[in-house]
Amino acid sequence: MSLKFSSACSPDNTARYSNNAPDVFSRGSLMFTYELLRKHNPELALTIRNIVHGTPLDKSDQDIDSQNTDHFTVDISTLQVRAIVEGLVAQDIPSPSPENMGKVIMAKALIDEWAKLARKMLQERPEEQGS
Repeated sequence: MSLKFSSACSPDNTARYSNNAPDVFSRGSLMFTYELLRKHNPELALTIRNIVHGTPLDKSDQDIDSQNTDHFTVDISTLQVRAIVEGLVAQDIPSPSPENMGKVIMAKALIDEWAKLARKMLQERPEEQGS
């Protein structure tokens, strides 16, 4: 007896992108990055905000059709990613308390997301040939 799946639930149905790809960020992550960077590096923050104003990646049949579930491919330079990571690490993130626990956790997760992209970019960088 074989199992039958609807097309949306089929194991063969794969999304057009992976939410776990290092260069794919959610709208929320990008907007939080913008909010954290805009006072210290407004130009870079604007670059991030402009990504959100672009076209989001196509959603799978299983995704809710909401702006909050949008994801975007981030295609910026390694120097910009470095500046983002440095800017986020330099933020004055307070010690966790009941009032700000969510923001602290989100800020740390955001640093991890950008660091993951930085690692991917470093791995893909062509070997420098010295002579």
